[in-house]
Amino acid sequence: MATSQQVKQLLQEGIIAAKAGQVEEARYRLLDVIEQDQTNETAWYWLYQVFEREDDKRICLENLIIINPHNRWAKQQLLDHLEASTAAAPQAPAKRRARRAVPARAAPTPARPLSLKLITAFWVGISVIFLSSGIISAGEWLLSALRSRDMSTITIAQFLELLVTISFLTSALLGFFVAVALFLRSMIGFYGSIVLALGLLLFGPTVSLVAQPPSYLTLVCTTGTAGMIFFLTLASQSGFRGTSQDEQPSH
Repeated sequence: MATSQQVKQLLQEGIIAAKAGQVEEARYRLLDVIEQDQTNETAWYWLYQVFEREDDKRICLENLIIINPHNRWAKQQLLDHLEASTAAAPQAPAKRRARRAVPARAAPTPARPLSLKLITAFWVGISVIFLSSGIISAGEWLLSALRSRDMSTITIAQFLELLVTISFLTSALLGFFVAVALFLRSMIGFYGSIVLALGLLLFGPTVSLVAQPPSYLTLVCTTGTAGMIFFLTLASQSGFRGTSQDEQPSH
């Protein structure tokens, strides 16, 4: 979920691009702001400056008036647009269109960050590994149980093997769920990736040190991988869609 500070940053980037004459970049940033906060008066004002089509400009003015009924500048500009349209096509019948809270053009979908692609691929891969390990572990557990003389009881070793099997399968399901949520750009995937990365950061080194003999290579690999995924997840936050923000920057 985008924060108010991130919305402010997008707005400032859009304004800077508009002042520099980079109209395409300005539209992209400003429409992203509007998508998250449809009552942002500043964003509508600058969209009016960078839009070229008269319909788009008129919609911007209408929204400015809806947001701030005391905006005299927007009212005058809208009146000038209506008079110009009437003068340009005096014989065309007047068409009344409902005011919309969104621009005529759909906001472009922000590009998927590379970091988001990487962590999605990672959780798919790690889930496949966990699933394969769980299936193999389940098969070994079943064979061990069948070979046991007393089928009515489970030894401590068999119980531990069962817990390992369940943990592998559960981790695989969680990994697939997080990967799908990340692909759909859901914030559930963002927070889920952070939680799983922290869990891997805790679980991996613990198992490596408990093993006899301790596996320091595994310790370094799991710690480095989990740390990398954690920071990549944080870096991918801009690729998720946010919701409306209440705080609005001024002109």
